[in-house]
Amino acid sequence: MNRHAEHDLAVTISGGSIAGLCHAIALRRIGATVTVHERVPGPMMARGAGIVVQSELTRLLADNGAGPLPFTSCRGRRYLGFDSGDGVLQAMPQQFTSWEAIHTALRAAVSRECYRAGSEVIDVSQEGSRILASLSDGTRVESDLFLAADGSGSVTRRRMLPEVEARYAGYVAWRGTLDEREVSGDLLPFFDDLFTFSEARSGGHMLAYLIPGKDDAVTPGFRRLNWVWYVHASRADLARLLTDKNGERHRSSLPRGMTPESTIAALKARASREIHPKMAALVSETRAPFLQTILDVTVPKTVFGRILLTGDAAFVVRPHTAGGTAKAAYEASVLAHALQSAGANVDSALSSTERLQLEYGNSLYRYGLALGNRWSRERSTD
Repeated sequence: MNRHAEHDLAVTISGGSIAGLCHAIALRRIGATVTVHERVPGPMMARGAGIVVQSELTRLLADNGAGPLPFTSCRGRRYLGFDSGDGVLQAMPQQFTSWEAIHTALRAAVSRECYRAGSEVIDVSQEGSRILASLSDGTRVESDLFLAADGSGSVTRRRMLPEVEARYAGYVAWRGTLDEREVSGDLLPFFDDLFTFSEARSGGHMLAYLIPGKDDAVTPGFRRLNWVWYVHASRADLARLLTDKNGERHRSSLPRGMTPESTIAALKARASREIHPKMAALVSETRAPFLQTILDVTVPKTVFGRILLTGDAAFVVRPHTAGGTAKAAYEASVLAHALQSAGANVDSALSSTERLQLEYGNSLYRYGLALGNRWSRERSTD
């Protein structure tokens, strides 16, 4: 008999996005009783667009009987300069998916009775070995273990580590997607079956690849062409870029459909000056580009008694590391393995989990920082 089925380990998870669902799947597999509280009452909005498929995620899905994960693939990479030309090709098969496809696959593996939509955790405390989570409707939930998977703006992290603040990396990511059938006839063959990169004239770079389309379709003709452009922006520029079409200032991102027309026009004009003409054409044909500020969040610890920070609540890593989803899956697998190995000794399992979390999170942070510093050096020598 599984030790956690025998001892009825109860786990409360705050956050029903990718990290929360990864943990729910892995912990239910070892016999824990898991409840996920997600503040959003209905379908969750996509937090990004395309995602490079990583082995940590596919392994978690396979090991726990979840999936399948819809994905597209390519035969190699193309590297472009900012002027015209066909670039340099490199054989490197890769697979791609989307935030929506990942969330759908994970959500399908978590039973309805475990997932509470429209239920927000507003506070958490520990009394002895028991955790008490206070919900927005006034009720309190008791469990043996609490996981804060409530994202980059984690309420739990702010309470446990008030000194930790997000640090602006000095650049933003403009993102966009186009339905394959809407892409101009001369553009689609250029990008099909390739992961394409373009350096920008004044630093940064843009990338593009095909991802699953509506309803996770991967059949040619029904996919989406996804692009991301990393652009340097001063703090003064950031205040303007994060102001939506209604004049409201956002904290760290502009949702799809909220970018002012004047900002879109300026972005398209910049693309025509800065990046390869084919990439600039993608930007030009995108009706609703959206914005993500690149931030770093690192923490000195993740465990506070029987409260664990995980996912973006612990470390926020830069998207060009392609590591955010992989980190969520890795952390879930590490915790499940530690709990299974430690049996009823939850505190010992949390201690070993924290050590591996900190190693993994800091290594991704350093990798993202190295990439960002490289682009800064390239910009300074232009």
